[in-house]
Amino acid sequence: MGWFMLAAAGMPAGDALIVLRSNGPKAVAYGIHGATAVVMVAISVLLLVA
Repeated sequence: MGWFMLAAAGMPAGDALIVLRSNGPKAVAYGIHGATAVVMVAISVLLLVA
């Protein structure tokens, strides 16, 4: 389960890149998509360690 969550963390990271490359607001890219990716990576690490 942890590996799937880690792989799925790439989706919000990709969304953040899309927002940044299309000159969207940086607050949305980092605050929403970036934070989501960080939380997903943290949860996947916890699942892999447990």
